Amino acid sequence: MRADKAAKVAVLFLHPESGDYFNATPGLLELELCADKTNIAMNGDAYKETTLSNLARFNRIADYMHEKGQKVVASVNITLPWILGNVEPKADVLIAGYDTFEKAQLEVLIGNHKPVGRLPITLPKNSAVIAVNEYGVCVSRNDVPGYDKDKYLREDMTYAYKDSTGNEYKLDFGLSY
Repeated sequence: MRADKAAKVAVLFLHPESGDYFNATPGLLELELCADKTNIAMNGDAYKETTLSNLARFNRIADYMHEKGQKVVASVNITLPWILGNVEPKADVLIAGYDTFEKAQLEVLIGNHKPVGRLPITLPKNSAVIAVNEYGVCVSRNDVPGYDKDKYLREDMTYAYKDSTGNEYKLDFGLSY
């Protein structure tokens, strides 16, 4: 990533990681896009978690571009149902990639190909909707797919991430131009 002073748009490719299911962290699998987030391990010890090592740089570039009145396109590699709350508000355009080649995404962004695609999963709103209690029971039942979890959550909770314009990041969501 390079912030060019003459650039009108910054395209930032984000590749979060949370380890693998059997060797991820001392605690539960972290799904929030975060850096140095304090979590509690299964044994009660505190530890730091980073799923997006370049989050601070992303924020600096996004802030710089917005100060100059320019735009930010963020492409998040969706290898897990990431919680986007630390990235989406700073992006003017958010793209979900699935190990998609960056060159292919750029070809779409510059207009060489029409964008197509829909989310194959529902992205959770925040950590609260996937929280696990002291007995290991998830508030949003693990055996229910994301698009249907609202039926099983408390009345004051909804599962899917919703951006500032009201788009819900549920199964089959997608925009095009």
